Amino acid sequence: MELLESIWFIISSMIILIVLLVDPKSSIAGSSSNSIIGFSNSNQQFIYNLSAVLILLFFILTTALSLGN
Repeated sequence: MELLESIWFIISSMIILIVLLVDPKSSIAGSSSNSIIGFSNSNQQFIYNLSAVLILLFFILTTALSLGN
């Protein structure tokens, strides 16, 4: 169980880091480019996909750890 808890902690830390680094308020609504400042559209899409996968893994691990206890 300690391995799953360690992975859970790493994933949760990565999600927090992504949320802190990527500020959606920094993109100006209505501008011609909706990309986040400092990221191209392809990098922005990768970050969004990565965060979606991390959130899904977080949910699965949380459920597995909950059922294991």
